[in-house]
Amino acid sequence: MGLTTLERKALLEVTKRIYTYKIMQAEGYKRIAKTATDERIKRLLLEISENEFKDSEHWLEKIEELKGKVKKSSLMKVKIGLMMRILGTRGFFEWAIIAEDENIEELDILAGTIDDLHTSDEWVRISSDERLHIERMKREILGMEAWEMRGGGGVRDVIFGANDGLVSILALVAGVYGALTESHPILIAGIAGAVAGAISMGAGAYLSSKSEQEVVQKETQRKGIKKKQTPEEEITELVQFYKTKGFKEEAEAIARKVHATMELQAEYTVGEEVGLTSEESWPPIKAGILTGLSFAVVSLIPILPFAFMEVTPAVITAATASVTSLFAVGASKAIFTRKSWVISGLEMMTIGTLAAAATYVIGLVIPV
Repeated sequence: MGLTTLERKALLEVTKRIYTYKIMQAEGYKRIAKTATDERIKRLLLEISENEFKDSEHWLEKIEELKGKVKKSSLMKVKIGLMMRILGTRGFFEWAIIAEDENIEELDILAGTIDDLHTSDEWVRISSDERLHIERMKREILGMEAWEMRGGGGVRDVIFGANDGLVSILALVAGVYGALTESHPILIAGIAGAVAGAISMGAGAYLSSKSEQEVVQKETQRKGIKKKQTPEEEITELVQFYKTKGFKEEAEAIARKVHATMELQAEYTVGEEVGLTSEESWPPIKAGILTGLSFAVVSLIPILPFAFMEVTPAVITAATASVTSLFAVGASKAIFTRKSWVISGLEMMTIGTLAAAATYVIGLVIPV
């Protein structure tokens, strides 16, 4: 019996997405391997990359079996590079693995609904095998359990800053224009709002990120999780231990020998080797700079027209550019959230437009 047309179409769509995330991970590991200075780590990363490429070939075969084709995107590497800069190395791989995991879950559900039992069992087995692979990647590459996966990173700060910069400054300009119909006062108010907002947003993001790290550190201490020690600290601790056991002169020699044995037997995840373990955190200073800078840059959009135009054309230009930018920021967010870019763009555009309309009405109502 095989697959119906609808079943084939649904399987093809999810299989293509899985293939894409495989390729992105493979390219990502290949990219960070180029920057690795340690030859052993470089080989390790290239091996992981090669394995992901091989895995992607398996999914490409499945796509072809489903009578589908994959379009080669020349922008794929550009997209990967951009996302790794915004999300950070760890954030990028979290994003990609979470996305792949979600699609495997969807595949599992689809496989269970296929009418033909033989075909259903085959796809259930494929999704089960891939789920095991993902769980291994989570533990060995990122050093995290499934429920600890979060993604995000700097994209939250960039989107948050850009969105707030556009909405708040557009609303401010609209409010002042409702009360005053001169370019100069609107320009001054806009610049003052942009500077104050950028500082406030940057400081807020810094303090928020710093507080989050402090809470995590406190919880770690409360749960009794030991911080990783340096080799010398570990040896010192062993020396003290053996001295309490009656070994005076021999304590250091025994400690060094035991430590050397422990080092050989220690099990490190790949993530620890390449700096992708859960201990990595988003730096508060970076969060503050990203948020403040994105706020400052986009806030120029509703302000600049008033520096060069008369008030009426300046308002039209500022409103048009701001609404368009709001849609663009919302749509770009869909790259990371994996939701519809149209809905995401319209959502942000609507919120910004309503905010500007509300402050404009307030400017009209309140006498100057």
